[in-house]
Amino acid sequence: MASNNNDSEQRQEFRLDNQLTVIIELDSSASGDPTLVVTQSLDISANGLRVIATQAVATDIILRCCIRATEHNRQFLLVTEVKWCRPQATTGDYLLGLSLFDSDGTDIVAWKEYIAQICTD
Repeated sequence: MASNNNDSEQRQEFRLDNQLTVIIELDSSASGDPTLVVTQSLDISANGLRVIATQAVATDIILRCCIRATEHNRQFLLVTEVKWCRPQATTGDYLLGLSLFDSDGTDIVAWKEYIAQICTD
């Protein structure tokens, strides 16, 4: 388990250094199909996560995402807000800060239970 004390970070909770696949669904393209951005989490918490992506994503927008925890054979459909997006100079990728919403019809309760389980393991 890791916590980040960097003043530029806004999360006040512990972060877990878990690498999960996070698929972010952007607005539909002209064909009507959504554009999917496949990312990898760098750290996770009950209310958000930090991911790395190969493309920039607009900030202050609310999007659907799917988080896959293959190690535990779990998948979570969630609603997130992109809080920030920063280029990573060394790789050309982008770091994204995602905040999770407590939304009906999502797996937010199961996600929080999953985080609690990881913390106690």
